[in-house]
Amino acid sequence: VDGNFLDRALTSKQRNGYVSVLFYASWCPFSRRLRPKFDIIGSMFPQLEHLAVEESSASPSIFSRYGIHSLPSILIVNQTSRVQYRGPKDLPSIEQFYKKITGFEPFQYVAEHELVTSGDHNNHMNQSWNEPFSMEIVKREPYLVFSVLFLCMKLLLSIFPIVLSRLETFWVSYAPHLNLEIFGETNQLFARALHMVDVRRVWTKLRLCKTQNFHQGAESARVWASSLASVSLGKSSSGRSSSSP
Repeated sequence: VDGNFLDRALTSKQRNGYVSVLFYASWCPFSRRLRPKFDIIGSMFPQLEHLAVEESSASPSIFSRYGIHSLPSILIVNQTSRVQYRGPKDLPSIEQFYKKITGFEPFQYVAEHELVTSGDHNNHMNQSWNEPFSMEIVKREPYLVFSVLFLCMKLLLSIFPIVLSRLETFWVSYAPHLNLEIFGETNQLFARALHMVDVRRVWTKLRLCKTQNFHQGAESARVWASSLASVSLGKSSSGRSSSSP
């Protein structure tokens, strides 16, 4: 049934007795499991009128009006009260809930194998079990999916500037200190290296080596010049002796 029919049925002054309402969603696997059990409970307690409201056939205000915040949910209503079932979703527990609230005894008991057999008329609902639930939601509620995506994008756009400003603040606050620390460590390493290698001593050794090489070169030049002078003097004396007779 739809939401309007449910309102008329529950607010009718001609209605006497209890009404059991199942709120479910066809895309929900828990709703699919509970739906055949709800049909069996209807045959076990014919004293109650049983109605099933699918999520897409009723407005959200209908669910809020009756305090339905999760699916599936079973609600037993009479003219003075309404009680929502919050226990396990197995058949014996639901049966005990019916007996406690209404005081009625089941018209007939259904065994476990009969429950399996009685669910054959719902095979058209179980054929889509193998389909992904997300695809089922997209097919049935595309506007809901687009709304969720829009909210997610809106949230990301609102958070992104905050994250970006935090990153900029972090970089401005800590990046110079990190650079100074890196340069400071480099200078310390360089100073240690200079301390290990005595530059002044090396420079002194280089100067000494250059001085020694210079002196050796000058000495060699003097020896070479003196040898040339002696050779030239010998040649001149021999020339004079040959020309004198």
